[in-house]
Amino acid sequence: MSGVKWVREGWRLLLQSALALAGWLLIVPLVWLVPRRKDLIVVIGRDGGKFTDNTKYFFLQAQSLLPSGVRCVWLSSFHHEQTKLESCGLPVAAYPSWRGVWLLMRAGILVVDSVDWHLRMRRFLLSGSRKVQLWHGVGFKRIESNKVQHEASTKKWISNPLIARLRSGLRFLTGRNIRYDLVNTTSRFYLDEVFRPAFSSHYFLVSGYPRNTFDCSDKALIGTDAHIIHKAKAWKSSGRKVVLVVPTFRDSRSTPIGLDVTTRNILDNWCEINEIEFVFKFHASEKGATEIAGKHLHQYESGADLYPLMSCVDAMVTDYSSIYMDFLLLDKPVLFLVPDMEDYVQYDRQIQFDYATMTPGPKVKTWGELICALEQQWKSDSYCSQRQDLALKAFDGLPQEEATPKILQLILEKGWLRSNIQTTRGVR
Repeated sequence: MSGVKWVREGWRLLLQSALALAGWLLIVPLVWLVPRRKDLIVVIGRDGGKFTDNTKYFFLQAQSLLPSGVRCVWLSSFHHEQTKLESCGLPVAAYPSWRGVWLLMRAGILVVDSVDWHLRMRRFLLSGSRKVQLWHGVGFKRIESNKVQHEASTKKWISNPLIARLRSGLRFLTGRNIRYDLVNTTSRFYLDEVFRPAFSSHYFLVSGYPRNTFDCSDKALIGTDAHIIHKAKAWKSSGRKVVLVVPTFRDSRSTPIGLDVTTRNILDNWCEINEIEFVFKFHASEKGATEIAGKHLHQYESGADLYPLMSCVDAMVTDYSSIYMDFLLLDKPVLFLVPDMEDYVQYDRQIQFDYATMTPGPKVKTWGELICALEQQWKSDSYCSQRQDLALKAFDGLPQEEATPKILQLILEKGWLRSNIQTTRGVR
């Protein structure tokens, strides 16, 4: 790290510390004067409240499970999503706003699926509330405390006791490190190997993920690329196959996953002959992503919720994204386009499990190899049993539609809500 970057990082940490101290000294004492409501749940999505992932589906499903008198409110920084939710009659509030601040001060329970909820002083406004962490994925990489501890063991300067204490203190001061009241996960394997080492929590629950119902209802389409989803349904009705490509973001490559002009033309022609449609979902910062287009090559809106599309997909292509783990529940082929697999596995120290064991599908390095592998998988699905074994390991065979009712039932049993939860009705 250069001297200029050190200075910038130092100022950033200093500013974070100053704001955190202000939060602890000025906001928290005021918040503790305001009683928490046992009939109010606030839900905050990733990146400031994007309507996506587990929080989205917990929020939607909870609306039909909670009795009258108990509110579950979505808090968001995105005006367009607030408008859509309001138009559907769903309870939503803006943050920052006076109403949003008041809801955070009054909420008895906070539900999140990431760690950035603590930013913009939310951590201090939520002091004293019950905090439920749903998290946003299961894969093969280390997360949170487990990741930090592993970094300290592999990087000499971080392993210095003073530096380690400073990092830990800063994470606590800013609210990144807290003890949750409940952390939800998908299986005993992930509980023991990933979530217990990563989070401090009073309770852990193995229930599955709310998003894995793959809901396609009208309300579930909020926050999605509904245009592509409707087209995918039409493609399926006409007998065409749909391939979803979901690569991780890398700023080191000049073209998205090797899709230069020649390769795009070859792929588009192959799709024309074989009645196949490719849908690409790139990171917003992916270089050259806007150039990826063709008669049968389509782009899904970056940052939009992908789960309502997945039931229309015949095969998924990724590299190191954990989204394929949820796709295993649909028992369809997964392929891994990994031209840099050896280097990635060797040098990415956050990989916790053996990559080959945790990726039940062909590993290919070029688009030509991928086309051949797709044709072979649709003729003879040789990875079917491996996918099913990993799905059982990752999800314990649990019905995913029961995740939200189980979470709410535990909240009720612990006395965090004042009213009975009507879990017998199921998720609608």
